[in-house]
Amino acid sequence: GHAEKQRYCVVGTDNVNGGRIATEHLLERGRRRIVFVGDPSIPEIRLRCDGYELALERVPRGQAAPRVIKGHMTPEAAHTAMRRFIDSRVASDAVFAATDIIAVSAMRALASSGYSIPRDVAIVGFDDIALAAHVHPPLTTVRQDLARGASTLVDLLLRRIAGEDTEPVMLPAGVVVRESSGGAS
Repeated sequence: GHAEKQRYCVVGTDNVNGGRIATEHLLERGRRRIVFVGDPSIPEIRLRCDGYELALERVPRGQAAPRVIKGHMTPEAAHTAMRRFIDSRVASDAVFAATDIIAVSAMRALASSGYSIPRDVAIVGFDDIALAAHVHPPLTTVRQDLARGASTLVDLLLRRIAGEDTEPVMLPAGVVVRESSGGAS
C-alpha cells in the first residue's frame, strides 16, 4: 500500500485496459502486424503500451509480435518517427497510437507515403479529442469518460470533506469506432 496516507483524490482512466481493448479491436478486424507508437517512458503511455502487449500475448505464438515505435507527444516528433518506420519497410497493417495527436500524425505520414487508411493500415488513437471525429478518415479512438470522471471526483471530494477515507477510482475506457480502423462508415 501507500507509505503515507494519500491526501488527495485520484480519478484516472484505466490505461492498461484502454490499451488492451484498442489492440483487441484491431485484432478482431484481422490485423496482426500492429505497431504501438508512443513514448513508454511516460507512465501513462507505458500503461497503454502494457495493455497493447497484454492483448498481443493472447494471440497464438508467432502470429502477432509487439513492435514499439518510440514517438514523442508532439505532432512533428510523431510524424518523424512514423516516417522513419515507413522508410524501414517493415510490414505493418495497423497502428495503435498512444494519443490521438500521435494517431493523426501517423495518418498524415502514411497517407503521404501512399498508404490507404484503413484498407492498408488501420489506425486507433487514444483520448477522443474533438479533432478525432473530424480528420479524414474519422479516427477510431479510446474514450475516457470525462463527465463521469468529473462527477466521481466531486463525490470523492465531498466524502473527503465529510472525513471519509477514499480510494483512487479507475474509470473504464471504451473504444469509439470510426472509419480509421475499418469500423463504422
